[in-house]
Amino acid sequence: MLKEITQLPHTLADRRRITVGLMGGSFNPAHDGHRYVAKTAMKRLRLKEVWWLVSPQNPLKSRKDMATFAERVACARTIARHPRIKVKDIELHLGTQYTADTLATLRLRCPNISFVWIMGADNLVIFHRWKRWLFIFHTVAIAVFDRPTYSLSSLASQTAKRFARVRVSDSNLQALAQQKPPAWAFLHTSQYLESSTRIRAKSKVL
Repeated sequence: MLKEITQLPHTLADRRRITVGLMGGSFNPAHDGHRYVAKTAMKRLRLKEVWWLVSPQNPLKSRKDMATFAERVACARTIARHPRIKVKDIELHLGTQYTADTLATLRLRCPNISFVWIMGADNLVIFHRWKRWLFIFHTVAIAVFDRPTYSLSSLASQTAKRFARVRVSDSNLQALAQQKPPAWAFLHTSQYLESSTRIRAKSKVL
């Protein structure tokens, strides 16, 4: 259950008027692909910062081969290597398991920040399976980054079709953070081939 707002740590409050990209996930482990997406998002979407929200446990992923939360946070901080990429343990403090709950709380604690949810095209394919997925789309602007083999399936997904009319064009990407949700964009970028799954597979071979 989501904690009462009054019980949240004071450090989670942020009154700045800035644009922030949110990248959620297990980061098991974090890698240069995450960093590439964050840097590209800051440049193309004119974001002041990007926060990596390391999840204690993604409800759609198995606990098998999952490194400890502390290990994943430490790895993410090593990989970030950028003053405007912030690794956050917000969900651990909030006790939230689902993105919808995390976003609802961030909107209350950080009322002046314009957030953009950043995710890969693979997530757009299954986005309708996320808890309160419609709430998420109506709460925050969303930037979807292309990923190898997912371009066609993601743009043909249930979510993409439902929100086709509010897709932001490439020429308006820099204004995405200021758009009133629902609003989303699909970013065709250099497709970084590395993934956390591939890295874990390689480590087993070694």
